[in-house]
Amino acid sequence: MRVLLKAIFLFAVINVVFALLSPAVGKITLYNYMVPGRLRFPYEKEPSFYSMGHNAPVYEDFDAMFGAHIISERKPADEFRLILLGDSATWGVSVSADDTLSEQINRLHIQTCDGRNVRAYNLGYPMSFLARDILILDKALEYKPDMVFWLITLSALQPKTAETYFIIPHSERYLRLANTYGLRLSYLSQPVQEPSFWDRTIIGQRIRLKNIITTQAFGVLWAATRIDNHESLQPESGRPNSNVDDNVDYEGRYPDGTLNFFDSLMMDVLSTAFDVAGDIPVVLVNEPIFVADGKNHLVRYNELYPRWVYDEYRQFMLEWAEEHDHQLLDYWDTLPPEDFADQYFHRRSSGERRLAESLAFEIKKLVCP
Repeated sequence: MRVLLKAIFLFAVINVVFALLSPAVGKITLYNYMVPGRLRFPYEKEPSFYSMGHNAPVYEDFDAMFGAHIISERKPADEFRLILLGDSATWGVSVSADDTLSEQINRLHIQTCDGRNVRAYNLGYPMSFLARDILILDKALEYKPDMVFWLITLSALQPKTAETYFIIPHSERYLRLANTYGLRLSYLSQPVQEPSFWDRTIIGQRIRLKNIITTQAFGVLWAATRIDNHESLQPESGRPNSNVDDNVDYEGRYPDGTLNFFDSLMMDVLSTAFDVAGDIPVVLVNEPIFVADGKNHLVRYNELYPRWVYDEYRQFMLEWAEEHDHQLLDYWDTLPPEDFADQYFHRRSSGERRLAESLAFEIKKLVCP
C-alpha cells in the first residue's frame, strides 16, 4: 500500500512540474537528423490507416508538425523559400509525397535573378480551414519564407464550426493574433481560452504526447519506404464521372436569393494573413476545380459548385483583390477533367505537374521581374 501511495504521489508531482514548466516536447525530433524530414505535414485520415500510411496527425503541436517537416532544416544561403498554404488538394491527398505540387515545382529548377534556387515547401493541410492556415503561416515565419502562395477556393472562405478542434490546441497563438490584428472567429463552437492548469498536465496533454511519439515512430518507416499516405497506394481509377445533378442549390442557397451570400465569407480573416506576413509577399491562387463536361454541365461545374455561385464568387474575388491591391492568380479551369481524382479539386499526379508548370510561369515573373 505504501508503494502505491508513493507512486501516486510521484505521478502527481511529475504532473505538477510538467504543467508548471510546459516543456516543448514537440521540439524533440528524429526528423532531419536520424531520419529525413517529411515533404508534407504528418496526416492520415483515420487511425485504422496509420500503419498503412506510415503517418499520423499531430496537429495539436506545431513544434512537432514543423519539426517533422523538411522545412525545419537550415535554410541554405542560395535558397528562395516559397511556401504553399492550402487544404487537402495542396497537401496532395490523392498522390504520393514526391508527386505533390511543391515537388513538381521543385523539379522545374526555377531561379531568381540573383541566382537563388526557388524551393517550394508544402505547408498545406487537409480540410478547408482559413484561420488554421493563418496560424500555420504565423508559425512558418520562423523558417524565413521569401514568398507565400495560398491556394484557396470558395469553400475555404466559408466559416466552419469544425475548425474549432484545430484552433483550441493553439489558443495562445490565436489569442495573440486576435489581440494584435483583431482576428475574431465568432463561428467557433466554443470560446478560445488560455489552457487551464489541468490542461497543461501530462494527463491533460496525453493525446498530444501520444501523437508526438507516434509521429516519431513512423519516421523510421517513412525513411525506409517514402510512404506517407495510404490513399496514394491505391491504383488510379478512371476519370471522375462527368455527369452532375440538375439542381442549382448551394448549401440551401439559390441564385435568386435576397441575401448577399458573399457577406458571410471570411474576408476579414483572409486579410489578416497579409498583416501577419508583413513584408513577405502573399499571392492568392484560386485553385483548379473539376469542371464536368457531361449531363447537366451547364447547370453545375461539379458536385460541389453550381455554376451561378462559382461564377459570382470568381467575380467577387477578382474585384476584392483589385480593391485591396492583392495579387490573385485565377487558375480555376486550368486542368482537364482527367487530371482530377474526384469531382471536387483533388488532383492526380498529372494535374499536379500541369498546375506546377502553369504556376512556374507566374513564379518566374515574380522572382525575376
